Amino acid sequence: MSNVTVKMLGTGCPRPEIDRAGPAQVLLIENLPILIDCGEGTTAQLMKAGIAPEEVKHLYFTHLHSDHTMGYTQFLFAGWELGRRELTVVGPKGLKKYHDTIVGMFEEDIDYRLSLGRPRNGLLDVNIIELEGKGEVSCDIPAQVTAAQMDHSILTYAYRFDIQDTSVVISGDTAPTNALVELSKDADILVHDCCLAPTKLYTAEERERNPERQALWKRINETHCTPAQAAETARQANVKQLVLTHFLPDIDVQKTYEEAAEVFSGKVIVPYDLEVITAKNLSGALT
Repeated sequence: MSNVTVKMLGTGCPRPEIDRAGPAQVLLIENLPILIDCGEGTTAQLMKAGIAPEEVKHLYFTHLHSDHTMGYTQFLFAGWELGRRELTVVGPKGLKKYHDTIVGMFEEDIDYRLSLGRPRNGLLDVNIIELEGKGEVSCDIPAQVTAAQMDHSILTYAYRFDIQDTSVVISGDTAPTNALVELSKDADILVHDCCLAPTKLYTAEERERNPERQALWKRINETHCTPAQAAETARQANVKQLVLTHFLPDIDVQKTYEEAAEVFSGKVIVPYDLEVITAKNLSGALT
């Protein structure tokens, strides 16, 4: 089996939590890092994981919600400051506007740094690829990359990375959808949205007292997955490992695991930030 691992850089959500950074994970193919999503704190999380930000030259965005993109400015500029001279960023329509807006906001700062002799490469020549639909993604990494559209509140893609005899799927945010089942068939690792894991944040009593929270909870239920729903996708797709992520604050890790394990008989992982998932390790369950 290929030497493939996934490092869970950030397992949180839009609500800040001290122990969980914004959504991001890095796929390592041998020693080549491929970043998927770039939530708040991603650059620091890369460094904590032992990955130099300037060595990350490939980034895939599942969608452009703020919690998945808030760390991009720091990642973009810090990597350039540290010596990254090339970068390819893939994502949905709107990505180029987002990138260009950030660069434009810091035009004066960039001009100053260029005047000191820093090259334009790695910042002003970023290769932006906007996806035009589902299917294979043209890329220059040692993997076949396939995208499929998910069921979320804005245009969202899941990605499948096939590396020789190993396959990894990153769902992005999504409600249950057969498109993810099809994309994930027989995958070694499925990293799946689980924003509806059991949590103290949105108790029934609290929702009853707070109409705004009640409305938001209803919308979250329409655009995300519970542990059981994620597990059902994993079961139907016959994946080997189900890795849950995108948690609201104060989740109950044990209950989250139990709800998923009731449905899916493969390995279930409820990770903390910086946890490492390997395609070779199929023993154990809750981590």
